[in-house]
Amino acid sequence: MYLDTASSEPLHPAARTALLAALDRGYADPRRLHAVARDARLVLDNAREAVAEALGVRRDEVSFTTSGTDAVHRGLLGLAGPGSTVAYGAVEHSAVLHALAWRTDLRSCALPVDALGRVAMSDLDDADVVALQHANHEVGTVQPVADLGVPLFMDACASMGRLPLPEGWSAAAGSAHKWGGPAGVGVLLIRKGVPWRNPFPADDRVDDKVSGFENVPAALAAAAALQAVVAERDE
Repeated sequence: MYLDTASSEPLHPAARTALLAALDRGYADPRRLHAVARDARLVLDNAREAVAEALGVRRDEVSFTTSGTDAVHRGLLGLAGPGSTVAYGAVEHSAVLHALAWRTDLRSCALPVDALGRVAMSDLDDADVVALQHANHEVGTVQPVADLGVPLFMDACASMGRLPLPEGWSAAAGSAHKWGGPAGVGVLLIRKGVPWRNPFPADDRVDDKVSGFENVPAALAAAAALQAVVAERDE
């Protein structure tokens, strides 16, 4: 019996089918112009479109990263300009805490939580960016994420696919292995028009928000699993 699906789920059958089908099509560099590369680019674009449709966002708001942690780091730090003050929930995942500690130019303050783990939103006057979980991965508390009047980074790794995305976020992160996709794939969402800048060295890739060679088959498998769990949720 497996009782740790909050940490990682078994591969969804839809993901397995998509992954096996994409292995023979998604191995080439999707930046190249030859026929095999164009086919890989088509697979990658299809994965992006499927994620966007499942989450109700624009296709150009979706990026694939190497993990949920990578998506958290990019999403949060890309919103926080030099010297920014970042307010974060006292029960945030360690990925948020490590990102803030790494950026030594940032100021940060923890927002207290009540007995149910809900973050108190009353003291945001000095915050330039807020970092909040959508749902807690240990106790399941769903935070009252709303329009806070400041850019919001939302860690949706525990909830993406399981709950509809709320309104009010500027950037959000998800992790494919949490919804039955393969490990090693994260989803980074950046709202169109949000002043986000890549906090890490740029790369000459299809998507300038991320770095490194795209794992095209895994991205398609992640998208297939996400579509499947959203459909199952809404039945």
